[in-house]
Amino acid sequence: MKKLLIAGNLFFALSILEACGSDEAEPEENSSNDTAEMNDQQDTQEMEEPTADLFSSEKLQERIQKGMDLDSYSAELTAMEEKGETTLVKKYNLTGNEEIKAQILQSSDGFVAVETDGLEVTDVSSYKSMKEVEDHLNDKDMEEDMSE
Repeated sequence: MKKLLIAGNLFFALSILEACGSDEAEPEENSSNDTAEMNDQQDTQEMEEPTADLFSSEKLQERIQKGMDLDSYSAELTAMEEKGETTLVKKYNLTGNEEIKAQILQSSDGFVAVETDGLEVTDVSSYKSMKEVEDHLNDKDMEEDMSE
């Protein structure tokens, strides 16, 4: 009975959506003034969102420091990614321990590895090449996180 009610509600909702999207509905006409205003708003929005350059490894290490709590680090990383100041390239986990993690961030002059223990940032190191980072993390028995 419950499945029948759900199916009926789904059918009803889909029929309403179909009616809303049908060709019978007459589109509103935009005056040329409305279109000009919308274009001006889009131009203004584009100018307000400058494209940022990637931070250098040194600048990333100033923003993300050893001892920083995990919540602060996550908020800082999110803010920097949204502004285009860094990019999360890869994630690593310690073999057999999901709490110990490392994230590799792209910088303008290489990469920064940020290691955490589930509570705080335990190490922040910069590298010139991805191979150097991978070798460092492999020496610590860390493997790439393929879950995402």
